[in-house]
Amino acid sequence: MVRPPLPAALTVLIGLVLLVGSVGCALPRWPVEGPVSSPFGIRWSGWTPAVHRGIDIAVPTGTPIRAMRGGRVRFAGEMRGYGKVIWLEHRGGSLSAYAHLSELRVRTGEQVSGGQVIALSGATGRVTGPHLHFEVWVQGRPVDPALYLGGRP
Repeated sequence: MVRPPLPAALTVLIGLVLLVGSVGCALPRWPVEGPVSSPFGIRWSGWTPAVHRGIDIAVPTGTPIRAMRGGRVRFAGEMRGYGKVIWLEHRGGSLSAYAHLSELRVRTGEQVSGGQVIALSGATGRVTGPHLHFEVWVQGRPVDPALYLGGRP
């Protein structure tokens, strides 16, 4: 017997329940609201293609940046290109990165909660203006944050 497909709303609800069960905590959230100034994926620098491993969200310097989910601060400091950056390790092994920050509010090794302010946005590292560069890594590979979190910030 062929079963009819589930209504879309029920499919979404089941997916959310499975996601919460798999991560063991609240759903991830966007770290900041603002327009996406550079999306995930291939972009061109002159004639050379380059992979953009995250998305850039245009926000003024000093905007509070929140952890997308709870986790442990794997690194908080300076990295070439990223400027001031925070890498969070989440339950299940996923990572999130928050770059070009003006001020860090957490230290390496610290536990953070989802939604906790971890930094202020800025324009450090290789940038043309203030924004948040945000990356999500799953199983050692970068994924589009818009697909991972759903929608846009």
